Amino acid sequence: MFVRVIRQKSKAGKIRSYTQIVRSYRRPDGMPATEVIAHLGPSDKFLVANLKQAFAAARRNLLVEIKQAPSSESDGKRTLSLTVKQNLAYLPIAVVSFFFRDFGLRAILDGLDPSPRRSVRLSAVVEALVAHRCVRPGSKLAFQRWLGQTAVAEIVGVAERRLNNTRVHRVLDELAQVEGHLQDAVAANIASVESPRVLFLDLTDTWFDEGGGSLARRGQTKAGHRSKWKIHIALLVNQKGLPMRWELLPGALCETTVLPHWIDDLHQRPWSHPAVLVFDRGMSCVTNLVKLVGNGKLDGDEGGRLFLTSVKSDMIPTCVGLDQSLLDALQSLPADVSSTELAAACSALSLEHFEAETYARDLGVVKPPDRDLHGRPRPPRMRMHLYFNREIQLWKRQQRLDKIDRAFRLVGDLNENLAQAKKPRKAEPTTRKVSRLLEKLQLLEIFDFELEPFDAPGKTKPIASFQVGLKLHRDQLRNACRYDGLTLLVAHPKLDMTTAEAISAYRAKNVVEADFRTIKSVLQIRPTFHWTDNKIQSHVTICVLALLVERLIEDLLARSSLHPRSRPSSAHALLQELAAVNLNRLKVNGTNHTTRTDANQRVLTLLKATGTQHLLDACHSTLNLPQKAP
Repeated sequence: MFVRVIRQKSKAGKIRSYTQIVRSYRRPDGMPATEVIAHLGPSDKFLVANLKQAFAAARRNLLVEIKQAPSSESDGKRTLSLTVKQNLAYLPIAVVSFFFRDFGLRAILDGLDPSPRRSVRLSAVVEALVAHRCVRPGSKLAFQRWLGQTAVAEIVGVAERRLNNTRVHRVLDELAQVEGHLQDAVAANIASVESPRVLFLDLTDTWFDEGGGSLARRGQTKAGHRSKWKIHIALLVNQKGLPMRWELLPGALCETTVLPHWIDDLHQRPWSHPAVLVFDRGMSCVTNLVKLVGNGKLDGDEGGRLFLTSVKSDMIPTCVGLDQSLLDALQSLPADVSSTELAAACSALSLEHFEAETYARDLGVVKPPDRDLHGRPRPPRMRMHLYFNREIQLWKRQQRLDKIDRAFRLVGDLNENLAQAKKPRKAEPTTRKVSRLLEKLQLLEIFDFELEPFDAPGKTKPIASFQVGLKLHRDQLRNACRYDGLTLLVAHPKLDMTTAEAISAYRAKNVVEADFRTIKSVLQIRPTFHWTDNKIQSHVTICVLALLVERLIEDLLARSSLHPRSRPSSAHALLQELAAVNLNRLKVNGTNHTTRTDANQRVLTLLKATGTQHLLDACHSTLNLPQKAP
């Protein structure tokens, strides 16, 4: 026997279903036929399912328990069918999206959208990419896999299937076209809240395992990779670490060539005029200092811009005349010198105690010496501050001693190889090899070396080779050590800062260095996997926008009432704590529902501190689940 459902259409067009129990048999003539055993009336899906299950079990000689419909009662309880269909990452993404929009990035991108009438806006895709970079950084293909595990579609208002790989790459090309206007709008928004008092400029690099675009050049990266295709990234941030401007530069460049372009660019940015430009000593050179000072007048329009930087140690005698005998006396102090002796040596150079083992002196506006020992051009008149740090002095001293020991070891290894030569060695290649070795260790100026002929034993006759004689130049070593621990800060003549303020401002440049660390480690800007200039530019822009969102979160946390010990150390740490709240898609008795994981007290506290507690209500749904029968 089996169950059959028949459907009939009435004259009014309504379709009705009826259930029958049917038996199969053979007629006397041998032909198969069916016979209706029972008419069960209008169809009931639970009845039909139970009958089918019962008949199937009977054919296999099995007993079954007939399932009851949810509306039927058994022992005072109701049967519940609940399935968890998906568990989606929600709260960290929602927080990033909130700060993205609250800053105005969505409105900015909507105003720059080259195709404003399409259904999927540029801003929505960029918002999703920035959230991915903040929460789970990875490649664009990793972004596609990540989407299915998150509630991004609900948050940004775009279906998951419409955030496909093709659309993402199209958006990257479009973002590169409007990137200049985007930078202007971002800087204007930041400056409208708080005018920048200090601007920090620095460089880093990113490398490519494949691709690289037209700016890529092969060379050693700052992370120590010997030979990689790389590009440089220049980043300008304000005192809070918020990115104001950024630029891609060729992978092979001299840092001093970067600054002139940025000086001219900042002259065109009204928000940058009152700010002090602070940059690393690697960008300092006489030409750049002259350009920054302008005509050097202290009254009237001096033509340059306010700046603060330091110069390399070998440039200190070019900028200011110091007593070399007193400097040598300071450098000759042993590592275990008493604080009294250290203070006396610093006092001889008019350096006053500043903090811990740091001694400083305000040199005022200084006119550099007329002549330079190295024949370099004369710097302009500048405001100068000199300070000495004992900890840095000892660190540099140890670094130099380690390099000298390494040079002797490497030359010793080279001599062993030369002594075992299997074929004649020539003087010129050997000289170049030793020179490169010393140059790499930055010891070429303090060492002299000569090649002494040496006959290596051969099978039939001696093999002409060499031995390298390495000699340390004591006078040159003393010159190299003379400025260990000393830092000379140079600034525009009209920069009105005390020595303490100048030292503090220069040390604060680690805010841009911290931004680069975040971009490289947390946001994982490198290695980069793109081939075209537009996509490389957009990849960097996405990373910088993610950095902007993280710094906005951290600024709000710093201003919150949270105790410093209970405050997350970074935006990344905050997002990790919020990851406990997910969006859950359920199916209850055949009906789809969406709800969220309950937030614990810690999550509620963090949301209140960042003003995002409303994000819990945005995805809240109450399920009317069956209760016990009365």
